[in-house]
Formats: sequence, C-alpha cells, structure tokens
Amino acid sequence: MLFALHAYAIGERGPFFYNQRMQAELRSLFSTDVDDLASYAPGETFCLTLRAVVGPVDLPGEESFDFELCSPAWLAAEVEREHLVSGRFHLFMVRFDFTAVERYVAKRIAQATGTDWPEIATKLARWSRWEFEDYVELPPKR
Repeated sequence: MLFALHAYAIGERGPFFYNQRMQAELRSLFSTDVDDLASYAPGETFCLTLRAVVGPVDLPGEESFDFELCSPAWLAAEVEREHLVSGRFHLFMVRFDFTAVERYVAKRIAQATGTDWPEIATKLARWSRWEFEDYVELPPKR
C-alpha cells in the first residue's frame, strides 16, 4: 500500500477536514513596550502595543496580530492634541488589568471561526493589525 504525505500550509486542512469549521486560539500575548505585563502598573494615562500570537486549534502554525491598549485618558489627551484620532486597532480600558485583557482577547480570538485560516485571519484583522494584512505575493520569476 502506498501513502502520499502532503504538508499543508496554515489554513489548508486537507481532504479529511472538508466542510469542517476551523477555530483560532490565543497562543501568547505580550507587549513590545513592557517586559512584565502581569506586574505593570501604569498611571491613569497609558497606551501600549500588544501582540497576540494566534493559530488554529489543534493545528501547527501561528501569526501575529497587534493592537494598542489605551486608557480613555490617553485618548482624551490625543484628541486634545491632534483634534482627530483614528480608533482602528485600539482597545480601551480605564485601569490596566492584564488578566482582564488576556481573557477578553482570548475570548474574542476563540470566537473567530471559518472554513480556512485566511477567513479567520481576515476576521481578526478587523480589530488588530495582522502581520500579513497588506501582503501581496509576487508571481514567480521566469
């Protein structure tokens, strides 16, 4: 008996997973600004970049999704200074609480389902910067 082994890229589940839903999971959450989020205690005004490393449940592969976690006081100061501020890729909380942030992000990621990884990543990219959001694959050189 001959078996063919095929490695599937992230988002490609192969013929045995036909018509099944894929679900995302949070693999890690960290800041590019702060080393120890568990003990981080900013004042009333804060804004920091967080990176969620996300992959499909029970499958290999993961990708990064970044967002800013800011306080309403930070937003008020930015609006006062700039007069107009975009809220895309920003989450807001009054007092920094990493456990609450981690729980919220994990729940939101777990709610992202789809038939393949690109569908899930597109849903997550509605509220976070997907590392491949504007990626365009160039045609192979001849």
